[in-house]
Amino acid sequence: MNCQKATVLISGKLDGELTPEQEKDLNAHLESCPNCQKEYQELLRLKEVTSDMKFADLPDRYWAGYWNTIYNRLERGIGWVFVSVGVIILVGFFLWNIFDGFFLDNSIPLILRLGIGLAGFGALILLVSVLRERLFARKHERYDEVER
Repeated sequence: MNCQKATVLISGKLDGELTPEQEKDLNAHLESCPNCQKEYQELLRLKEVTSDMKFADLPDRYWAGYWNTIYNRLERGIGWVFVSVGVIILVGFFLWNIFDGFFLDNSIPLILRLGIGLAGFGALILLVSVLRERLFARKHERYDEVER
């Protein structure tokens, strides 16, 4: 085995992805090659050090200050306006194509068009109802004032 192939297998060994045969070949190479053995030890140490690292969470007081600035509130609001307008345009286009291609087609029986139209309208009403309920619940979260 050459050092280039061993370098690739070292990463696999560190991640536990080698077959027993590959691991046996790599271990034999590591015993005979001090450069690859050194690289393996360095990468093993790096994996040990980085596996113990964690991002620190920012305290709530920093987030409260962040969201109190007018720029951040405007930025989020404008983003939601653009997303909402885009979704409304896409849904309108989709609904127009369905209406034009399905509901105005006289070859499809009227009772079928009526049934599908009413079922779709009912599903839309239920969707809006659930979304309104979730938005209301989100604005009135019962645990907002509870300190962790």
